Amino acid sequence: MRKLTVTEITKIIKNAIENLFDDTIAIEGEVSSLSRSPNGHLYFVLKDENAQIKVVLFKKYLAINKGYIPKNGDGVVVIGELSVYEPDGVYQIVARKVEYKEVGNFYKKFEETKRKLEAEGLFDRLLKKDIPLFIKKIAVVTSPSGAAIKDFLKILSDNGIGVEIHLWGVQVQGVQAIPEIVAVLKEINNYNDYDIVILMRGGGSLEDLAIFNDEQIARALANVKKPTITAIGHERDTTIVDFIADLRAPTPTAAANLIVERYANLINIIDNNRKKLTNIVEKRLFFVYQRLDILNIRLEKNSPSERLKRIHQFLELSVFSLKHKLLLKMKDLNSALNYYKSVITKSGLTNRILIYNKKLEIIDQKLRHVISKKLSAINEYINNTELLLRMYDPNNLLKNGYCIVSKDGKVITDVRQVELEDIVEIKMKNGYINSSVIGKKIMEDNSG
Repeated sequence: MRKLTVTEITKIIKNAIENLFDDTIAIEGEVSSLSRSPNGHLYFVLKDENAQIKVVLFKKYLAINKGYIPKNGDGVVVIGELSVYEPDGVYQIVARKVEYKEVGNFYKKFEETKRKLEAEGLFDRLLKKDIPLFIKKIAVVTSPSGAAIKDFLKILSDNGIGVEIHLWGVQVQGVQAIPEIVAVLKEINNYNDYDIVILMRGGGSLEDLAIFNDEQIARALANVKKPTITAIGHERDTTIVDFIADLRAPTPTAAANLIVERYANLINIIDNNRKKLTNIVEKRLFFVYQRLDILNIRLEKNSPSERLKRIHQFLELSVFSLKHKLLLKMKDLNSALNYYKSVITKSGLTNRILIYNKKLEIIDQKLRHVISKKLSAINEYINNTELLLRMYDPNNLLKNGYCIVSKDGKVITDVRQVELEDIVEIKMKNGYINSSVIGKKIMEDNSG
């Protein structure tokens, strides 16, 4: 038995293939999985119904194909040499020229299905459901062993997103996966607690993603009651289900980042609303404090005790002024009496002086009596006024069981000032009661 290294066997196969096909060949097929390298070289797969082969079209040969650049789904004829790429151990065609033949069968079927579903209105934007801002529970339809679900869950975990994930495991490649995915999408409609449904698959060739162009899966996705997101392949890959879904995420990673972003937006909204609410409450409190200060100043200024104090001060000032005027008057009278007494004494009218003295004494007694009576009347008026003010002092009334009812800061004096369901404030001696009016009765005024 001959023992060979990997390099040796690869060289033997390479030589055998290249010697067998030592001339330029032309191969017909459909372009798939097309990509361009940073250096400008094209790489794609040439396929038919049963097989495929890799093709490389270097930049210098691409320049020869003026007027045509290969696209996915194109039917073409590739002219070039068959070769083995040793580092990967695969055979390939090194193309010299690529001639366009027709639209490939794969692309034809894609366009036919797309036109049919679009004509039925299944792509209509008006049918799209909004993705909720707050997502609590997600149904993910994908392969349970694929890298897509692992990357998806890792991003959510790394960002601390505590959303509940229900994994509906299905195959995501091959025609046998079609009825399985359709059945799962129908079954999900029996659950009402999902916020969104995500149909997910990682990257792959056009053939790998072909089932997501299937009409049955597209219709099943369109019938899902909850908002749907597709995350199929890479950003450049577009499938029929992407047109059906309420939202297309370019990749499974992008779908996870979408949820992370919505949670971040939700947190920002909550934080902004908290700040707005705090600001509103603070402004309202400042207004209430300011209003309370103004009312306190007004209450102190117009309270019965303050009014009584001002009346006391006025009366005391009046009494003092009256006493002062009377004393001045008496002083003037005494001066006049002394003057006339001296005049009378000098004139020798002693008897007349005695008579006048008696009359003056009588007058003096009457005057003192009148003054005393007037002062007593003033004091009695002051005392009565003070007693009356105290009787009508709201605080004293409250101590006796009376209440003060007000609405919107105004005292209610008539039952017609309130309506049913009005909120009124009842002030008592030791606090306030807020009450709702559930009934009222107007009493007839029989006083007249």
